[in-house]
Amino acid sequence: MNQTIQLVISAITAIGGAEILRYFLFRRSDKRKASAEAATAEFRILQETNQFLQQQLKEKEERFAEQTSIVRQLNSDIIDLLKLKGKLECELATTRCQVRHCQNRQPQNGY
Repeated sequence: MNQTIQLVISAITAIGGAEILRYFLFRRSDKRKASAEAATAEFRILQETNQFLQQQLKEKEERFAEQTSIVRQLNSDIIDLLKLKGKLECELATTRCQVRHCQNRQPQNGY
């Protein structure tokens, strides 16, 4: 019996008795450490993803602001041209000759 116990103990020692003992004694704290490391890695990945998405959003907002300013400038140009066209039409209406086939008609066009 004594020899069997010594054989079992020596087998456990050969396998790594200290490691087995450490495993059974510290398995809860090891699980917590592994869980904390996994949570830290996940948080780091989420943080990097968040920074990437914020950078993309910032770039899109800048492009949108540029395009909006271009559209506003073009709309302003269109409004200015419409005002100029209206003024020219008013001047043309006041200076246009009403007599048909007039030699001094401005602009020259016939009916």
